[in-house]
Amino acid sequence: MVTAASVPSSVGPTEHLPFRVEIASPAQMEGVIQLRAASYGKHLPDLGCKLREAEAADTEPGCEVFIATSKFDGTVLGTLRTHANVIHAIPLQHSLKLPERFHGSRMVETTRLCIKGNPNSSLVRSALFKALHTYCLEQQVDWMMATGRRPVDRIYDSLYFSDVGDTGVFYPMTFTGGVPHRVMYLAPQTVQPLWQAARHNLHDFFFATQHPDIDLSRAKAMSQVWRCPEPDAPQHTQEDALPLHTPARLHRAAQGAMAC
Repeated sequence: MVTAASVPSSVGPTEHLPFRVEIASPAQMEGVIQLRAASYGKHLPDLGCKLREAEAADTEPGCEVFIATSKFDGTVLGTLRTHANVIHAIPLQHSLKLPERFHGSRMVETTRLCIKGNPNSSLVRSALFKALHTYCLEQQVDWMMATGRRPVDRIYDSLYFSDVGDTGVFYPMTFTGGVPHRVMYLAPQTVQPLWQAARHNLHDFFFATQHPDIDLSRAKAMSQVWRCPEPDAPQHTQEDALPLHTPARLHRAAQGAMAC
């Protein structure tokens, strides 16, 4: 349904990657699960323990699991999962009440971003984000949403995501066991002109280079009416924000996550 060629781009060279990016098949999910557990286990051991099993969201309507695999041996090099608010609110909405401008809009949240450490790790991450951007354009998404703990939030800074509230504040996220994250957004339609004007180093990779190894043909079209629901559960407000420079409070929040 979706391919890298779906992205509006200038005529440019074709680049073949040493890996493939696609929607994970059922047979590939075990590798995804292993990478999640290992990646999160390094910094959030409690969450890493929980991720040794598949999550319900992996197969829920409106969700897709993206995977990057080595052409050489099939090793899983990276993954992320998307959540669209087609039927259910996106995960971050259960932790934070979003400003009015997001209400009733089509949103896709990125979760479970994991990249295996190797010489191509930066390239893998860039390709996964190109696939994500392609997907969001094709699905006519209004906002790409993301949460990032420190220092992962800097990745989203580098892609020109903005904070939904004041810059550089963190909110406890229920789906990470209460670990504080920045909550950030970016309109997919603005990426090309924004990056072109700023001479972003990924502009040509996204918009002037063809990547046939990015193939999202297994992605499901979300043709049903988007409900864009609001969550029923209580949420934090911006008054619950944690300032950027509060290491003691961040540490206490992380320690509060449930152990295995």
